[in-house]
Amino acid sequence: MYFEPDRSGPPRRRTGVAGFFTRHVNGQLTVLLASYDRPGHRQDFWRLPGGDIQDDEFLHEAYAREVAEKTGLPIASSPEEILVVDHVPRGVTEAEGIDVVFKGGEIPLGIDIVPLTAPDDAEPETGATAYRWATLGETDTLCPGPERDRVHSAHEAWVTGRTAYLICGERFTARRLLQARPAIEDTTHRSAESSPSGD
Repeated sequence: MYFEPDRSGPPRRRTGVAGFFTRHVNGQLTVLLASYDRPGHRQDFWRLPGGDIQDDEFLHEAYAREVAEKTGLPIASSPEEILVVDHVPRGVTEAEGIDVVFKGGEIPLGIDIVPLTAPDDAEPETGATAYRWATLGETDTLCPGPERDRVHSAHEAWVTGRTAYLICGERFTARRLLQARPAIEDTTHRSAESSPSGD
């Protein structure tokens, strides 16, 4: 593990995991999407099924748990492949984050998506409210920009066998990073100014 010996504390960072599941319907490739009803968010927000990692949880454990909770699909303890690693800087969302998309696999026709029943004390936003299979073309309108780009990058990584490294949904290149950095820093600065704590 790499670390800075003189660093007083590690940065705060959210880590999310999701699965890229496909199904062929009438000869077309479709992707499993979930919709989450969260206060302050659009109710037609569609994304890959998943959630946030918990304390002291390995990535593959969080992935298996979240997918089981959200979809009821059985997941092997060791995921086959990571398709996407997306770094979301602080200011774009409430906290800096890393989103990891795993290769979920092909789901045959006849297998239903049945989320596990949440316990009574669970947070109301832990579960998805709806599911659907969408073609890659349909994800362009169903998913917000960064999630749409994550979906397409996950598909490309599946086909090519090369993991995609993204920043805010966009594939990383040195040129794009230099172009994006001023906008990211400006967004972060404005976010800090509007925060009651200034953090």
